[in-house]
Amino acid sequence: MGLHAALAATTLTHAIERGGVIVLALAVAAILSLPEPIGRRLRPALIVATLLLAPVLLAVALWHNSKLAPLHHHALRGVAAVVGALVIVAALGLLLERRPALLPLLAIAALPFRIPLGSVSDGLLVPLYAVIGAGCLRHIAHRPGRRGDQSGGPAKPGPGLVEHLLSAYLLLYAIQASYSTDLTKAVEQLGFFYVPFALLFYLLRGVRWDRALLERCLWLVSALALLFALVGFVELARGGLLFNRSLDADAYFVRINSLFYDPNIYGRFLALAMIVLTVALLFTRRRRSALLAAGALVVMWAGLALSLSQSSVVALLAGLAVAAIGVWGRRAAAVVAVLAVLGAAGALAVALHSNNSANDLTSGRSSLVRGGVDLFEDRPLAGYGSGSFATEYLAHVPRHQNGFERRWRLPVELPATTDSHTTAITIAAEQGLVGLALYAALLIACFARLFGGGIFAPLRRPEGVARLAVAAAFTGLVVHTLFYADFLEDPTAWVLLAVGIALSPRRATPSPTQTAPT
Repeated sequence: MGLHAALAATTLTHAIERGGVIVLALAVAAILSLPEPIGRRLRPALIVATLLLAPVLLAVALWHNSKLAPLHHHALRGVAAVVGALVIVAALGLLLERRPALLPLLAIAALPFRIPLGSVSDGLLVPLYAVIGAGCLRHIAHRPGRRGDQSGGPAKPGPGLVEHLLSAYLLLYAIQASYSTDLTKAVEQLGFFYVPFALLFYLLRGVRWDRALLERCLWLVSALALLFALVGFVELARGGLLFNRSLDADAYFVRINSLFYDPNIYGRFLALAMIVLTVALLFTRRRRSALLAAGALVVMWAGLALSLSQSSVVALLAGLAVAAIGVWGRRAAAVVAVLAVLGAAGALAVALHSNNSANDLTSGRSSLVRGGVDLFEDRPLAGYGSGSFATEYLAHVPRHQNGFERRWRLPVELPATTDSHTTAITIAAEQGLVGLALYAALLIACFARLFGGGIFAPLRRPEGVARLAVAAAFTGLVVHTLFYADFLEDPTAWVLLAVGIALSPRRATPSPTQTAPT
């Protein structure tokens, strides 16, 4: 009888999770895509529902997971932590009501910082969640017309093709979670990443990004990048890492990761910061600012080089190529492309000379790619379901053995991770052709929006320079995801899209009663 009760409870829990993720995705999709004036009336209620439903779903999905094991034995500490978090969010919400212009600065400042919780080794973006929650509270209780409000000026852009495709992607992900073999992973992806970042996107999209705010954000990003580079130099000097010490075990040298869990994510942040700062440097007329920016770029480049993140270097070159097109035209971009090809060829030559296998040279990624392609070939239309890559990859490992290994029944050496490091491969395996088609349409729409409106025309206004910087950085990020995943799982992608859309020449039709979200 006890077994039947346990099975019934498990079935009920899974049903709640499957239904809950679809309801949650519908709510967020409505926040992003509802037209005015319907959206203006319904969004506050939808935001409240989202803020309540997301943590409930995560708690249901993770309660019996080892990640929440400490709460099982220390429930009072968990309650105290929740109460403390709510107090912090409320205090930040009051601060943003008084100083709304702080929202984008606080969000950008919190972007890279993760806090380890329980057995979540790479940590969660807790500071960013607090800022998002505070921004949502401020939006719900917003009273326009206060001093420092960013809702003045031109009418803010209404929902466009990018917003509709983002909504469709979230809905498809939630629907395909219903047949996933790892429903918990799908709930984590939605609850920890897609949902809060979509809310952040909505909040930042309505900000009036004037010259003063853009300059503050630029210097803030540059300061963070310099801080992380300096911390990386400290790691190099002491001969060991501060976080993720497991990387030291198999390393012949120190591959710095600064305050990040992964050297490649650290390298990505530096590469994107360098792209944005380079664009600003190319257009600055102040000698002192130019010297400061040049010096900062040298330090950042040293930090990036010491991370040994090949994907980040490729992302940097891609972003600089876009910047070169915007500044000097296609000939300069061709020169950058040739240099990039030569650099890649040199890296490949060194790799081949080392006589290591492709799997060793790519930290196991070639096995992951091959496994992802095999999974896609098995279920090409709809895939194995959202969040299922790691589970299905492990289930299909025997097919990756070569003939010698199969004959002698030798075990296959698995890569250090079973999470795919290529966004397109992950989507193909988990969501099939349906997901791939939507992903491709989303990328095309994003690039069309960011590069549209004559972005490569003569750049004279600060907003035009900012649009070029955002488009170049977004290009670098997308290129990085082709080698190290984390596209919509990275809040930076949502922030870049929000800023780019807010700066886009296309504007929504002004309405006498329309107010911006922030």
